Amino acid sequence: MLISELETPAVVVDLDVMDQNLSRIAAYGRQHQILLRPHTKTHKIPELAKRQIASGAIGITVSKLGEAEVMLDAGITDMLIAYPIVGVSKTTRLAKIAEQAKIMVALDSDEAARGISAAAMRQGSRIGVLVEMDVGFGRCGLGNEKDLLALAQTITTLPALEFKGLMFFPGHFSVGPEERSVLRTKVNEFLDRSLETFYRASLPLAIVSGGSTPTAYESDLFHGVNEVRPGMYIFNDRNTVAISAASLSDCALSVQVTVVSTAVPGHAIVDGGSKTFSSDRFQGEGGNGFGLVKEDHSAVIERLSEEHGHLNIERSERRYRVGEQLSIIPNHVCTTINLHDEIYGVRGDQVETSWRVAGRGKVR
Repeated sequence: MLISELETPAVVVDLDVMDQNLSRIAAYGRQHQILLRPHTKTHKIPELAKRQIASGAIGITVSKLGEAEVMLDAGITDMLIAYPIVGVSKTTRLAKIAEQAKIMVALDSDEAARGISAAAMRQGSRIGVLVEMDVGFGRCGLGNEKDLLALAQTITTLPALEFKGLMFFPGHFSVGPEERSVLRTKVNEFLDRSLETFYRASLPLAIVSGGSTPTAYESDLFHGVNEVRPGMYIFNDRNTVAISAASLSDCALSVQVTVVSTAVPGHAIVDGGSKTFSSDRFQGEGGNGFGLVKEDHSAVIERLSEEHGHLNIERSERRYRVGEQLSIIPNHVCTTINLHDEIYGVRGDQVETSWRVAGRGKVR
């Protein structure tokens, strides 16, 4: 089948570009002796997780238990759940997963640790634990090395848990390279204090897990980090390009849409709206639009209604025709994929394969 024969809107992945992205990060990890545990929340597809493992990843990262269950059903048995698991029903599910797989979980509270310990004891399973640091993003994690140590020491006393190390997510690094360099100084100061604190307490840190796609190829610059969890690197997106963490040629994923109306002067309507694209704003200079039209960079996707993508083409020299197809690189790839049941792998103008987004909507 040709790409042009797909029913639109359709998410398509350039297999050659994706494979280059996988090979590049694997080579980087080998060069710097940093283990790769990619975050599969980006694609939520077991076949692609297996492809990442085959290219050098030691296992995967997920956000929610539902994603872990999908991956386990596909035979993937080494996972980090990078999210605090809280509540009896969820900790019970976690403990059952840990019966069949090597599981680690990230947390930042005594309450979460004790709940997981109790569930694992009931189930007869064992769960590894990473204590989460807040390195400046202000979402989850402890921001003081003494608090990190105190929680880690508590975990070592709890049955059915095994303290493995520390984890952080530099989510505030979605900025340009120079700003990332400034931010990294403060993160490294915190890492140095934490590493020294644990060393003095004779509590080993087998894992210091960090990283994200914006910092993926700067991971060796973070002190003590021996594992990274980038997610979007497999595809990249418009925002990744905007912060100089990838180039347009590294963007493997786009959304194929069809022009359905040109009736309003200076505008064109495509058949992909808020049910097709992420509503995340563009993080580049000017913050303009909801994606990049590959065939016409002067077009601005200025508005999304549910089923309509509104293109402002007033500055375009291109003539738009009803029925023609366009390819749009989304601002944020993760949330775009979560809106679709399946995506297509293409090479050239040929559709070679398709994958079901098995982890779609697994928010519990």
